[in-house]
Amino acid sequence: MSKVILITGASTGLGEHIATYLAQKGYVVYGTSRTIEQLKKPFRTLDMDVCSEESVQKAINRILQEQGRLDVLINNAGLGIASPVESLPIADVQRVFDTNVVGVIRTIQAVLPTMRQQKSGLIINISSIAAEAGLPYRGAYSASKAAVDRLTEALRLELTPFGVQACYVQPGGTRTDINKNRLKVSLPADSVYKDTFDRTYALIDESVSQGIEPDVFGPLIEKIILSPQVERAYRVGKPLEKFSVLLKRLLPTGVYERMIRNHYKM
Repeated sequence: MSKVILITGASTGLGEHIATYLAQKGYVVYGTSRTIEQLKKPFRTLDMDVCSEESVQKAINRILQEQGRLDVLINNAGLGIASPVESLPIADVQRVFDTNVVGVIRTIQAVLPTMRQQKSGLIINISSIAAEAGLPYRGAYSASKAAVDRLTEALRLELTPFGVQACYVQPGGTRTDINKNRLKVSLPADSVYKDTFDRTYALIDESVSQGIEPDVFGPLIEKIILSPQVERAYRVGKPLEKFSVLLKRLLPTGVYERMIRNHYKM
């Protein structure tokens, strides 16, 4: 029996690549976003807004009516933001956390009763290597992804008695359209942050446009799905990105922070 998979944020980018790959492999894949049903995709589509409990529950109910089960949830929907912490619009911060963190919780809460009843299931939360460090001008984004990681670690402990597994995947810079959709604060010309923010933002964009190809994630996600026991975390990125996580753990704080400031020309 083919596993039934739900992936959020599947209209473009990483989510679309993963959904397409899994559908081509014969899985029953439902890809969601707020207005995806009007788009032609090589997988089943459902309109679903992770910021709406009613919308999430409606989509889950439809999958269960059509398939009678749900085996895998991939929480991929996310929103980027770039700004000095001092200048972060609170409304934008709330929007990012509602999408990246609360939206993940909403969707998990909607699927868990079914997975527990089945005594099987898998939750894969798409995080980011940015979760491992408070990167300059990405404090809110890094914080939201760090929250997803800690949430997943708690889930793993809570769900073990029910046969349900959970893990998180940390992509580094990946060639998707996140640059186009990222929230970006508009700083006035006399802002004390403007020069370093503009230079850093250009590097952020560059890390995406020159990042790894999204095609590598479909096979990884399938490998996780087929694993009898999933790992806590899967980190995928360029060698320097993964090495920077290790350096943070090994280097004295001042040395590590100086390295980061030099990288971003701060």
